[in-house]
Amino acid sequence: MSFLNKQRRFLAIVLLILLLFTGVGGCWSSMELNTRAFIQSVLIDRTEDGQIQLYVGVPLPNRMVPGQAGGSGPQTAEPFTFVGKKAENISQAFRLIQVDISRSLSFGQTRVIVVGRRMAEHGIDEIIEFVNRQPAFRLSANLYVTRNNVDEIMKIPLVFERFLSDILKRYVSTHVTLDTTVKDFKLAKYKGGDILTPLLVFGKASEISAENPKKNMWMGSGGAAIFSGGKMSGITLNRKEMQGALWISSQLKTSIITIRSPTDGKEISCTTEGVSTSIKPIIKNGQISFKIKSKAKAHVLSSMSDIDFKDPEVILQVEKILDKDTERRLRLVIDKTRQAQSDSFLMSQYLDWRYPKAWNSIKDRWKSYYATELPIEIDVSIRLNRTGGVYRSIKQETEKIK
Repeated sequence: MSFLNKQRRFLAIVLLILLLFTGVGGCWSSMELNTRAFIQSVLIDRTEDGQIQLYVGVPLPNRMVPGQAGGSGPQTAEPFTFVGKKAENISQAFRLIQVDISRSLSFGQTRVIVVGRRMAEHGIDEIIEFVNRQPAFRLSANLYVTRNNVDEIMKIPLVFERFLSDILKRYVSTHVTLDTTVKDFKLAKYKGGDILTPLLVFGKASEISAENPKKNMWMGSGGAAIFSGGKMSGITLNRKEMQGALWISSQLKTSIITIRSPTDGKEISCTTEGVSTSIKPIIKNGQISFKIKSKAKAHVLSSMSDIDFKDPEVILQVEKILDKDTERRLRLVIDKTRQAQSDSFLMSQYLDWRYPKAWNSIKDRWKSYYATELPIEIDVSIRLNRTGGVYRSIKQETEKIK
């Protein structure tokens, strides 16, 4: 018994010593935070002579004053800056930027990558290769493409947010554009490099230039770029078609659909929500086909029609019109990806997962088969759950009273 007590006492002493050591442990890395510069956004493009143009956006700690919240007045200088260099490749350009900065650059907080037109058309394999070899780089960082020169994004005035990366992340979090990440690109690369990427557009904003002539551009979502084989094709999706792409990928939170009334042809606007879409491969008699099945709920947002939503038959008619209109939109998106020979919704992966033998027999000619031969059925079912506070339009009710 005494032997057991000695063992317990020895274990207790060892645990106490280990516990004391945890209090004196320091940082595992010798790199202090105040010697680092955390990159929040990366801009990459190619010049006309084939060189890489790289910009990194970093916060400026000396301008991020905590005392602002205490009433020290508005801050005139921006709390971040862009540093850029040209070189033969990304690694060399990054090294040149690092030489000019007094702090060590880190990709630990990089949230967005914006790729210019020349770079996107040339192919983004070089970008993915560079990112793969940066252990601190976030796989959740979002990728964007622009047809303009990538440096035009620096002329965007920051009105609601402090950092440019916050604006671009908001586009994704509010579901107004596609959520395409570094991880998505890495996965797509191993399946042929076909993917959809959100497209940014820029334009002049004269009302803003009066306040700051150097910040005279506005930025918005311009649809989506279609990548085929890791390169941006000449075919793009406009903003309405991008809504269809969001619908197919189940990234759409809400959407507004305007249709014509089955009674008098006047406009009825409905809000859809709860979108759920599945992509299913089907093999019948040796023939490969796909079925895209989608469900959603809807409620009436406004109506200029004399339609009576009390009638169940009328509800069914409106639901059928909503179904057909949405199916038409989704079909336009699928047709454009087929024109670009881009399996942007990764149907090949669904086929590989469910029918590996069938995939192995067709994978060598999958691109051409997807573009010209693959039967794709689209089935949309929208249920009109709410018709609003009234069953008829206010205009019709007013005329009825008169």
